[in-house]
Amino acid sequence: MNDAERNASRGLVLLHRHTATARTPPLPDLPEELIMEILLRLLARTLVFLRSVCTSWRNLISSPDFTCNHLYRSCLRDPSLTPPRIAYYTHSSDYRDLYGVIESFSVQSILDNPSEPAKVDYFSGQRYHRMVGSCHGLLCFFYDDGGQNTHGILWNPCTGFTFQSPQISGQATLCGFGYDHLSDSYKLFGIIRKKVPLPSGLEFSSRIYTFGPTSSWRKIDDIPLGLLGVPTDDLFMPDNMEGVFFGSNRTCTINWRSVNHVVVYFDLGKEIYGHFFLPYTDLDNYF
Repeated sequence: MNDAERNASRGLVLLHRHTATARTPPLPDLPEELIMEILLRLLARTLVFLRSVCTSWRNLISSPDFTCNHLYRSCLRDPSLTPPRIAYYTHSSDYRDLYGVIESFSVQSILDNPSEPAKVDYFSGQRYHRMVGSCHGLLCFFYDDGGQNTHGILWNPCTGFTFQSPQISGQATLCGFGYDHLSDSYKLFGIIRKKVPLPSGLEFSSRIYTFGPTSSWRKIDDIPLGLLGVPTDDLFMPDNMEGVFFGSNRTCTINWRSVNHVVVYFDLGKEIYGHFFLPYTDLDNYF
């Protein structure tokens, strides 16, 4: 047993005493900061069971902030605790089956036992799922009820924890997900398409959601298409509808490749748009 496991065992003993049964007198309430510190030292598979202790623990362990802190500490103690994972979307061959399943498995499990089937974690539901991106081991996706309303979902495949955004009317077209280092939060960006009365028929608006217990969808400025030479009455259609997240200690952006070697980005911290040109190469003559 290594130091991390020994510390986790000591924490479990203390927590067990804190949640004593009716036959044993409980200890005085532990400070919330101490409870959080103990929970952060435990393994992810242990936290799955501890969510059932009480509502406050479930809310704490399921929160995005706790997930981020737990992942960070786990990586510092032992990088092997958080191996890379592959997530993918599967759909039934039956055209009558409208709902797909998001699956995830550990790359390390294949490397360790290549002859054994990998253990797959599933996220399934009764609505259409659309994967947006991943960051720090968390998977983000949209699901909707056929185009009328949309939710954003944050899922931790290792623990099964999920966090759901409030419902928003419409369907996401262009979108992206990433981590904002300035506010220490996860954000979901989407251009929401909504049906409106004729003559327009459709309405597009840019929205952003910061994952948190009291957050809501906020309307922000639309992408300035004029800077890109795109007519303002055209919808911005990049090569990748799900933006690619780039994060560093200086900036965190979601990026889409557009026409004419232009990359459009959205700064998650400042919540502003920008763009830059990709360099031309000899290969460009072949496409």
